[in-house]
Parts: sequence; C-alpha cells; structure tokens
Amino acid sequence: MGMNIHGEQVDCPLCGGTENIPLYREGSFEMVRCCSCQFIFLNPRPTSDSLYRFYQHYLPEEESSIESWKKMMRPIFHRAAHLLQPYSRGRRLLDVGTGFGFFLAEMKKRGWDVTGVEISQKAMDYARDVSGLDIRPGPLEKATFPNDYFNVVTGFYVIEHLPDPMNFFRECRRILKPGGLLLLRYPHTTPIKNLLQSFGIKNRLYDLPAHLSDFSPQTIEQGLKRAGFERCKHLIGGYTLPPELGKRVASLFFGGLSEAFFFLSRERFLFPGVSKTVLAFKGER
Repeated sequence: MGMNIHGEQVDCPLCGGTENIPLYREGSFEMVRCCSCQFIFLNPRPTSDSLYRFYQHYLPEEESSIESWKKMMRPIFHRAAHLLQPYSRGRRLLDVGTGFGFFLAEMKKRGWDVTGVEISQKAMDYARDVSGLDIRPGPLEKATFPNDYFNVVTGFYVIEHLPDPMNFFRECRRILKPGGLLLLRYPHTTPIKNLLQSFGIKNRLYDLPAHLSDFSPQTIEQGLKRAGFERCKHLIGGYTLPPELGKRVASLFFGGLSEAFFFLSRERFLFPGVSKTVLAFKGER
C-alpha cells in the first residue's frame, strides 16, 4: 500500500463474510463489496498502527482551516441538537471522534453534561484548552465508560473511519442507558461513484485510505440491529457548507433537493449519494 501505510487483508467487518468482489480502485487502494451482506469496505486496509499514525495528521492544523471546518459543520451540528431534543430523557452526552469539540461546545451551551472521545492528540488539546471540554483519548473501547451511563451518544463522520464498526455499535449500546439514543452521521458515496463511472469520470470520492467503509441506510441498520439496537430512524439531517464555492453550491443544491424529497415523501425517500443521519434506539429493560 502507498503512503508508507502497511496493509492487511480482512474479512467483512459487518458480517464476517470471507467472499467479496472488487468494486472501485483509487490509486493503490480498493473498495470491495461483501458477497454475503453487500457491505462495502476497503480491502486490504491499513493496520491499526498505520491508522493511528495516519490520523495524527488527518485533521487541519492551521487556525484558519479549523475555523473553516467549524463553519462547514455548523448546520449539521445545529440540526443534530434540534433532533436530540424530543428524544432525550436526560442530558448526559458523549460525542465520539469529537475532533475540535465544536459539537460538544454547542451542546454544553445548551445545558448538556458533555464528554468527548478523540484519537488525534492535537484535536484533543484544542478542545480541552480552547473550550475547556472533558475529552478522553480514543478509541471509544479504551475509554472504559460504565454500563448504562449516557442518555445520548453521537458520532459525526466517524463510523466510516473505524476498522471494527460492529464492536463500536456494541460498545455504544453498552454505555447507553435503557431508552438511550445513538445518533450517527455518515457519507453515502457509492451511488455517486456509480453515476460518475457511467460517464467515465474518474474521482477519489471515497477518500481512501481515510475511509474504511461506505455505509448505506440498509447496511448501517443491519449492523445496528445485529448489535442489539431495537429500532432505527433514518433522516437526511441537513448538509454541510464547505468553504470552496463549487463544493458549497453542490452541497446546497443536492442537500436542499434531498431534504425536499424526504419531506415530500413523508420521510420515506432518502436521496442516494448524499450524507445521512441515523438515530438508533436502545430498548427499555
């Protein structure tokens, strides 16, 4: 594998299936589709050590870039805060892969008791020093939170980076109180790859090797239910506002279009290719 990243062959991270078919290649990296459950994942993929080193330099470092990232994500964070209000019975919240802590800072301002988990040391330092947040070193499984502890767990653009999504789903369920809620935001890239492929347009939309998988509403619900979550609610959940003009126009157009279709279909139609939000509910005892 390129970029001084060591790779390893893996079975399907969702169902453990051993058979897969090649799907798309970006440089020396390749996404495959599991023959058993249709999950799309990177194979071979970076080893755990390679991933840890890679993510120390993944997030922006300049103050201007950090501010741009904050502005880009602000609409998503505001929508998520609004979504959580009707469902949460308590206000203890954990944000996984919290980055610079902007979502946590927003929720703290709204009166929530917030904690974060982050793997990037620079992002962790920023969230602690600038916003005074309680941030634990990741990954989540090493933070060893008690059972039935949080009312809400959130993760924004995190699940596609994780080598073991099933373990993550199970850990989220373990630390959630009965009746608790997991909110995940994730990209859904394959439909756009399929469309561009039909026009012969090359691209690197999977952002390999940063993204280890590409979830769809079907596969993410499959994993969440297998991990013990009782039910799922799928939404578009807003759209980002990238600083680059072209990307911003595309986000506004397709994001607005997808929200309109979702509303007009009475929350049944999820526009393919745009990022989505899923709410997963832990059952009562």
